[in-house]
Amino acid sequence: MGGREVGREAMAIPGHGAEDLFVPANSVAPDFPPWEYHLHSTWSDGSAPPESLVRHALGLGITRLIFTEHTEPGLVAGPGWFDRYRAELLDLRERFAGRIDLGIGLEAPAVDFEGGLLLDEREIAGVEFVLGAVHALPGHGWSFASLEPERAIDLEFKALLGLAGNPMVDAIAHPGGVCQQYVAPFPMELFAEVVRKATANGIAIELNPAYQSPLGPYLEVCRRYDARVSPGSNAHHPGEIGRAWRLLREL
Repeated sequence: MGGREVGREAMAIPGHGAEDLFVPANSVAPDFPPWEYHLHSTWSDGSAPPESLVRHALGLGITRLIFTEHTEPGLVAGPGWFDRYRAELLDLRERFAGRIDLGIGLEAPAVDFEGGLLLDEREIAGVEFVLGAVHALPGHGWSFASLEPERAIDLEFKALLGLAGNPMVDAIAHPGGVCQQYVAPFPMELFAEVVRKATANGIAIELNPAYQSPLGPYLEVCRRYDARVSPGSNAHHPGEIGRAWRLLREL
């Protein structure tokens, strides 16, 4: 599926590079920058169109907003959606230039335990930010709630380790969140192993209050491994934008 540089070369967030995309965990402080890196609009399963989300984010003082639409066919806005999504965000980027940095991204789920993602070549070449996620557990779909907790945790852990080794992934969304939310608490020692491997491969860790609460223990693990933090609220509605940023400032 190509490497991280494919999407970066295709289009970079104006004025920014990979080196300033994330905040080192050991630098998280009350002045954490007002960024939101996990956002869904009506192009996938969000409740509002992109322009209204941009305007709401501006009202909150957000200075960088990365849209991360899903790639699952059942969640997107019909055939040919991606080109229209990209075109709209390019238009918004031009119209709101100087007021907010807009990033065009995708949240792509793991399809196996080797880091494979539900992405096609057109999508890879058209975005600058790939958020790798474990949604449905590979081989089990959405039936994971029927699995024994130990088995579900093991499957999510293996899928996360695969993402942590894929150089196309910029950040891993809500590590351990599927089990944490729907099955059983995800062991912090396994979260730490994912953080360790991802950090060694230059991949950031999303801190996401929608799945990880309280955030403090997760941040401490990220600090232990000198990980880079991606602030993601998993926002599907305007009122959810910036929640991760606000909580990280408090920490």
